[in-house]
Amino acid sequence: MKKFLIILLFFNLLSSSSKVAIAIKIKGKVSLVSSQDKNKIPLKPGKPLNDKDKIMTDKDSFAAIMYLDDKSVIKMLSNSDLVIIGERSKKGISKSLDISYGKITANISKQKGKEFRIATPTSVASVKGTELAITSDPSNGDSFTLLEGLIEVTNSITGESMEVSEGETAVSTPQGSLEVGETTTEDMEGFEEAEVEIPAQE
Repeated sequence: MKKFLIILLFFNLLSSSSKVAIAIKIKGKVSLVSSQDKNKIPLKPGKPLNDKDKIMTDKDSFAAIMYLDDKSVIKMLSNSDLVIIGERSKKGISKSLDISYGKITANISKQKGKEFRIATPTSVASVKGTELAITSDPSNGDSFTLLEGLIEVTNSITGESMEVSEGETAVSTPQGSLEVGETTTEDMEGFEEAEVEIPAQE
């Protein structure tokens, strides 16, 4: 019954002008800071999300968020913090993520000529359609691991950019370095929880 209600809410939100995404799976303690009233509340499955809403996962927690137009899915693992951004137009939703810290996976649908922008304190990644895993730490920097597709990563300190292909990981540091190499098991450490199956929204 709960799954049916979430799917029904999903289709109702497609016609809403202000909503850009929906929470589709929550585990543990996950908080939402609304962009509209700045109140901090627990995030529950089925909760619609607005442009610039902030989401935070606590220890041993997990959240899966889906954009309404193309069903791109963002999964947040424990101790993660991001702002979900979406600007509506007749062509769909222009999407961005501003990640403060944490472990995030993203399964991004092809963006029909647009780019999905992912920003951290250290880096910016431009995505047109791909699946990737991100680790972001303001002190140590970021890693972007490509599971499928192609992205371009730019180090915000130096402006250096590099393309990252499937099976590669980019490491971008606050000191300005940017390197791309073959993905290792260490790069994927801690992402096991992201394999949690997301219910189909058809």
